[in-house]
Order: sequence, then structure tokens, then C-alpha cells
Amino acid sequence: MLYRKNKLGEELELPIFNHYYNISITALEFYLKNPGQSDTYIITFKQDNNLFIVDMTHDLGHTSHFDAASLFTKDKLLSGIAAVPLAAVYSIQIFAFPKELHSLAPSQYLKNLVALYFKDPETMRYLKTTKNIGDQVTRYQLESEKLERQGKVFEFFKYTSRGKVKEENNLSEVSSKDYDFLPDFHPFLSSPRNHQVLSIPVTYFDDKTGQTVKIDIMGWYIKDQQLKIRWKPKYMRKRRWRSSRISVDIVTNNYFFQGQVYRDSSAPIFLDNLSFDSKIPKSFLPHLQKQYQIFLSLVEEQKRLALLRKVQLNNKD
Repeated sequence: MLYRKNKLGEELELPIFNHYYNISITALEFYLKNPGQSDTYIITFKQDNNLFIVDMTHDLGHTSHFDAASLFTKDKLLSGIAAVPLAAVYSIQIFAFPKELHSLAPSQYLKNLVALYFKDPETMRYLKTTKNIGDQVTRYQLESEKLERQGKVFEFFKYTSRGKVKEENNLSEVSSKDYDFLPDFHPFLSSPRNHQVLSIPVTYFDDKTGQTVKIDIMGWYIKDQQLKIRWKPKYMRKRRWRSSRISVDIVTNNYFFQGQVYRDSSAPIFLDNLSFDSKIPKSFLPHLQKQYQIFLSLVEEQKRLALLRKVQLNNKD
């Protein structure tokens, strides 16, 4: 990662006597070279050795809760700084923070900030020498360093594709030969009686064609840092289980996997348009929904890591 540190006065072309001229602003080199792509920032400061973040929705204009961070474009930075107590102005640090990451779960803001700046010793020192978040920052820094050492990259964002369309329609056990070879496989549902993995019937509504089709899903696993779902179509009697990578549609930002859901046609299968079949016993639903939610949380985490990787790759020289 490449960073550029500057004075706020130089960035905003303020007169040198302005009280805020010397405030430090740390930006990602890529976004400074390509203004407008993600020219957005968060404002932090210290008080009593605790870190605070500017939050324009708070009565005080700031909070110690990082998940409430307000995002500012460069021309709004001065209005954000006005929310900082005068006695703490000297401690202000402004950080570039891409709006794509700000759009993710607020609980991830601090983690994402560390993931962006963990290679900058000055920023890490500033964040770690605080009573309220120092330990968290250290933990996130170690996590980011570990991810970088693993070093495998794949393209999480892609365009959907589709061929021409045709169509077709209890919980059955899945043969272990269809998943035993998969690393760390996680079924969506297992039989309470013998713990055999169960096939889950789901309905997919294709909002492009208006068609509804049935497919079965079995579970998920991660291989080479790629999240994959195990599924099969229902348009033929002898159908095999297959694995498809979960991606984010570049156009709609929705999660999908690609596959031959129709007899003679491949199409994107969007997770938002999947619903559990009414044939699933009600007693199974709570556990199934819990496991499926875990899967969706992993999809969100994959997106978070992919966005970070995108920023990091763009920010290389």
C-alpha cells in the first residue's frame, strides 16, 4: 500500500494562518491520483487518550463508537472538523476511507481502516496508543498481516452472463461421495436422526425472464479463499451436484452464482431471489435459516475482503 501524508491546508488551499492548516491528512496514493473515485474521508481525534470519531448525527457531533463514523468529501472536511472540541483540534487525524467500504456493515469500519493502513507505522501508532480501541487495532493489524502472507487473490466481482431459457420441478439424503472430498464442507442441514447431509429444495425466481425454477442446495465450502455453494438443477432426472463460486454482480452489486439452471441455458442465480421450498418441515426451518445466515455473513465478509483487495491493488505503484 502507498500512502501520502499532507497538511489539510495544502490539500484545501487554505491560507497559512488558518487554524486548521497543519492538521494531518493521510490518503491512499491511488485515490489522490484519481480524485472523485473515492475521495472520501473520516475524521478522528483524541481526548483523554481515547479515540473519537466525528459523527454528524450525534448531539455532540462526535462519539467514541467507531461504527457511527460520518464520511466526508474533501469540500466538507472543514464542517466536520467544527464538531471537534477546540482543546482536541491539535490531535486530529484525517484518513481517506473509500465509500465502497463505508457502505458495508458499520461494525467493520475500524477493521477496514486498519486493513487499509496497517502498513503505515505512524497511523498504527496513533490508533494503538488509545485506551478504548488499542487492543482491537492490534488484533486487526495481526489479522491483516496474516491475510497478506496468505496472498491468494481472486476476482470476486464479475459480470453476469446468460444463455437462452427453458424450464422445470422432499428432503432426500445426499450421498457422502458428493461432498466427502470437499475441504471443510458445511451443510445447510443434516438429518437429526443419522446426521446425513440433506438436500434442500429451493425456488428461484428469475426476474429477468419472469420464470420460476426449482434447484437443490446442499451447503458451502471455501477453497483457495473462494466461497463456493454446492447445488444441482432439477430439470433432468440424472443430475449431478456441482460447485459454483459466489460473486458480486458488477452492475447491480447483488450476490450470485452462475450455472446451468435451465436445461439448455446458463444464467446467474441471485441469492436474493432464492426462497426455501414449502415442503421443508417446519421443525427444520430454525436450524436451516441459522446455517444459511452464517453462509450469507461469509458472503458479506468475502465482499469486504475483495473491496479491500481492490483498493490495495489499485494503490500499488
